[in-house]
Amino acid sequence: VQEAIVTSEELGQDLEHVELLQKKFEEFQTDLAAHEERVNTLGGDAERLQQTHPQNASQIHLKKDELITNWEQIQTLAAERHARLNDSYHLQRFTADFRDLTSWVTEMKALINADELANDVAGAEALLDRHQEHKGEIDAHEDSFRTTDEAGQALLSAGHYASEEVKEKLGILAQEKESLLELWEVRRQQYEQCMDLQLFYRDTEQVDNWMSKQEAFLLNEDLGDSLDSVEALLKKHEDFEKSLSAQEEKITALDEFATKLIQNSHYAKEDVATRRDALLSRRNALHERAQARRAALEDSFHLQQFFRDSDELKIYASISLCFCPLLPQDPSNLQGKVQKHQAFEAELSANQSRIDALQKSGQELLDRKHYASAEVTARMEDVSAQWKKLLEATELKGSRSQRRHCW
Repeated sequence: VQEAIVTSEELGQDLEHVELLQKKFEEFQTDLAAHEERVNTLGGDAERLQQTHPQNASQIHLKKDELITNWEQIQTLAAERHARLNDSYHLQRFTADFRDLTSWVTEMKALINADELANDVAGAEALLDRHQEHKGEIDAHEDSFRTTDEAGQALLSAGHYASEEVKEKLGILAQEKESLLELWEVRRQQYEQCMDLQLFYRDTEQVDNWMSKQEAFLLNEDLGDSLDSVEALLKKHEDFEKSLSAQEEKITALDEFATKLIQNSHYAKEDVATRRDALLSRRNALHERAQARRAALEDSFHLQQFFRDSDELKIYASISLCFCPLLPQDPSNLQGKVQKHQAFEAELSANQSRIDALQKSGQELLDRKHYASAEVTARMEDVSAQWKKLLEATELKGSRSQRRHCW
């Protein structure tokens, strides 16, 4: 029975089985140690019997040698069995740790792959935080990977009977760990790209909303009906243009950010390019409409200036006509009246520059194909006719005054 225990080839199929075999073998070793004193006693008895029974000394000696040989043999077999069980234990310990780690790697890969990409900035931030937690768990298993690898290397160095199996498992474990780290890094890049994308989407949406408001502002077609109203509209437009300039820095930053995402082969680079181009196109259209609006307001401003000047000249001409009646028949104080008329003519001559300036500004409006060209032409003709009438009346009065003065 004892020989069957020490010569058994059963080494256990798993860690729990090996530990059970080791426990039984420890009980056997305890029992074996209890027999050592008896063997020593029998050896001493054999020596005394050889002396007291010389006629049987040879036979006693043979029995003693047989006892010692058997005892040493069973001790050798026990030591070998103990060593094999230890080797099996270390193998199964290594195998159990290997299975635990590879199983954990599989679960961790599934966990890392489980999260879908976020649809907003808050979700992207949560993904990155959770992914960093996964990295913390991976780092926490670093000691387990190291100790398992060291245990496997120790088995190889000791020339373990399952060295090939251990070597294969060490390779698998290293590959699994490397693939886990690679997967984590790939997902980290994806999550960071997701964060960049959601930031881009958020900022472009904000700019889009802002541009919608500016486009609505430009829908106003009111160009004013007086200098004051046009000046007020121009002031509002200047404030609008300042708002455009202030937003331009953000749009430029978005353009640069989008270009960087595209150049770095972002997984959504096509959509990023489409949104960027649409944003820039809309921005350009907004600037063009703003410039057109400013040009229209400036045209309106020049028109209202022209209207003001023409109205003033028409009023001036009308009033001047009222003060230019024919001379009375009474020739008294004729010299004074002639002097007054000469002063009146000098005043008209001084105001001729206003008429010339009005004609020039009106012609400039016509040359630019102003939207109110017809009205500008009508006013120019009206003022010209009124001024011509005034000049003719003045000239007629002047010639009559001269004739009477000569009489």
